[in-house]
Amino acid sequence: MDILKELLRRYDRHRLHLISGTLAFFFLLALFPLLIFLNALLGTFDLQLLDLIASLEDLVPKAALDILSGYVLSISSTSTGLISFSLLATLYSASVAVTSLIHSIHTAYNQRSHRHFVITKLWSLFFTFLIGIALTSSLVLPALGRNFLTFVSEYIPISNAVIELWTNLRWILTATIITATLALLYKVIPYTPYKKQSVWPGAVFSLIGWMVVSLLFSIYVNNYANYSLVYGPLGAVIALMMWLFFTGMIIILGAELNNILDERRNKKLSQYVKVSDDDIDEED
Repeated sequence: MDILKELLRRYDRHRLHLISGTLAFFFLLALFPLLIFLNALLGTFDLQLLDLIASLEDLVPKAALDILSGYVLSISSTSTGLISFSLLATLYSASVAVTSLIHSIHTAYNQRSHRHFVITKLWSLFFTFLIGIALTSSLVLPALGRNFLTFVSEYIPISNAVIELWTNLRWILTATIITATLALLYKVIPYTPYKKQSVWPGAVFSLIGWMVVSLLFSIYVNNYANYSLVYGPLGAVIALMMWLFFTGMIIILGAELNNILDERRNKKLSQYVKVSDDDIDEED
């Protein structure tokens, strides 16, 4: 309960709502060029991006999914030049978002960036590639595995149950990849003087928190909220922005949680100061 109170206090003190809004904006800028690139990439493997987007229906509001699906349909005949441009646009927008995320993690640890601007930019590009690979592989690998097993089943008997099991492993694979990526982000970015640094609690918290918040927000938007009534045609965009807002907020809260645990562990250790034999002799 004390940890929850501290998280709420830090949410207000560090103005996480403002940082989350900034992240949501840059996430949105990177999202649509990314869809162009993924659509072209998956086409080479005879996979449909629409099918992968549809698999997220439980975690993303239906209005937001409709925007993404409609956009994918409109770019089905994208030229090669636009694909190259979309890759560059994705890298730029995503790297700006990751840079903002790096600064927010420093804020969570009550510190300013201790690295040179160039080094920070290189780290942001590294994590941009890493996060992009993590998200892409978590969506593509299970689908590729299904197609491969279906092909092999024509020559070697493989039950449909095995093929379906591999497909359902997508969520376990996705959870593992995302958790490991977040743990590395929490490990590398902040500077902490503690010998034992917390990374996994925040990573697991971010993963579970993101899934729970996404599920609840999706249920709320799909069944109760009517953004179109208030915002008109922009209602679906607002729903997508809100989902990205919560995504950024949960990632930052994971860093805040790690720092809280680090501070509490260090405080407990500092209470047990070893007294040397010389000090004891002097007291005698």
